[in-house]
Amino acid sequence: MRIEVTRECQTLAKEIESLTGENVNLCYQCRRCTLGCPTACDMALKPHEMMRALQFGLEEEVFHSGMIWMCVSCEACSVRCPQNIDILRVIDCLRELVMSERVIAYNPHPEIPSMHRLFLTLVNRYGRVYETALAFIMNLKMVEPFKDIDLVWPMITKGRLTGPPRKSGGLKGFRQMLSTTRKIEGES
Repeated sequence: MRIEVTRECQTLAKEIESLTGENVNLCYQCRRCTLGCPTACDMALKPHEMMRALQFGLEEEVFHSGMIWMCVSCEACSVRCPQNIDILRVIDCLRELVMSERVIAYNPHPEIPSMHRLFLTLVNRYGRVYETALAFIMNLKMVEPFKDIDLVWPMITKGRLTGPPRKSGGLKGFRQMLSTTRKIEGES
């Protein structure tokens, strides 16, 4: 099968570049992103394949593979990229496009978008993530509030389970940045 790159098929790639500053067309398929990805073995579309699909405008393959929801945001792909493409930023952009309901996508794990929203809410409130609340609220949403109860005591004894974090000193500036970003995104 022969695929030609035309201006029409570059629509999503250009949108990603305008939203993130990341040019997916710089990817030359070295596969380092996929080799470093801890969840690539469970993905229907690997990170390097996603980048190629974006280059060729194969939006349906990207959004219906479920791969954007399998990413654990570890940044291994971005760190390993010799072209300095922030692949995680591209994936986050694709997630946000789905969350804004501009595109429809397959999701093998329907609880992940809810967790994504909750994560962003906690970061907005505290200036950083509050893991205890994240885990507890997600368990409540899945109607399994005591799902991880056996992990509580070991985590407390190791100092891993704490109360709410102190608000970050830069929280006011962080919230201003988020507000400005939302305004800019609303204008485009």
